[in-house]
Amino acid sequence: DLYLDLLQKTVTDLKARGTRGEQQLEEYDPEINLQISAYIPENYIVDVSQRYVVYRRIAALSTSEEANHQDLMDELQDRYGNLPKETQNLFSIVALKKLLMELRINKLEKGPNTLVFSFMEDTPVSPEKLLGYLQQKTTKKNPHPPRLTPDGRLVTQAELSTIQSVFTAAKTTLSELTALTHD
Repeated sequence: DLYLDLLQKTVTDLKARGTRGEQQLEEYDPEINLQISAYIPENYIVDVSQRYVVYRRIAALSTSEEANHQDLMDELQDRYGNLPKETQNLFSIVALKKLLMELRINKLEKGPNTLVFSFMEDTPVSPEKLLGYLQQKTTKKNPHPPRLTPDGRLVTQAELSTIQSVFTAAKTTLSELTALTHD
């Protein structure tokens, strides 16, 4: 069944690429290293095959509509009970991945109170608007403004002492970057 599913998905993808032609952007999977536990515990979904199916469904959320995200969370809660923290983290990471893909950011890393965003060359974020954003954030009131490294990585500083603060800081920065995309 798994083989047939993968074969069918591959055939569908190839047909879709053929109809879209050369204009399709290369698909990629952004790397996210936030040093956070994000998985489905064995004691939450005991059956390995069911857990695998849920992992696949969660992974598919990175390319689907927002409503599907909440629907799957509700479905899991109905079937298996309250979501464990690790599974909630997994859903949050997939939501971040969707934003990273839209902005063509191929890597998000967490350091000691820093988040590092690595842009791809074809990012829709306007370089001019990004420079204006950095200048705006550089004030006397902000002792640690975001900065751009020579290799094109955006380094932001925030208090990242809790898991929620990491997700909040990442979402805030990604929201600000979305506003800097080309018109």
